[in-house]
Amino acid sequence: MQTSTDPLKMNTSTNADAKASGFNHVIDQASAAAHPVIDQFSVKAHDTVDRLASAASHSAENFDVRSEQLTAAGHRLSNAVRGQIRRRPVAVLGAAVATGFVISWLLKSRVG
Repeated sequence: MQTSTDPLKMNTSTNADAKASGFNHVIDQASAAAHPVIDQFSVKAHDTVDRLASAASHSAENFDVRSEQLTAAGHRLSNAVRGQIRRRPVAVLGAAVATGFVISWLLKSRVG
């Protein structure tokens, strides 16, 4: 293997190595400077995701509670209506017929 003794080739090689070393140093500095910022961003992102998950969980729990409350209220209303129908069947039938006439009259007046 021959080694080059040409000063121009040696100088060019030395300059390339120096520039590469300089670029590596700059990249290392940029990486070191960016690392704390990225860590801080990561922590904030995790905190945000945790808060959103907590809010979603809380909302789901509230939804379940409200759903149970509405179901119970529906059952109570249904039982109350059944009781009213059993106590006064003729009055309830008359009220249903009257409501039907009123709705029919309102719809006719809008269409015609």
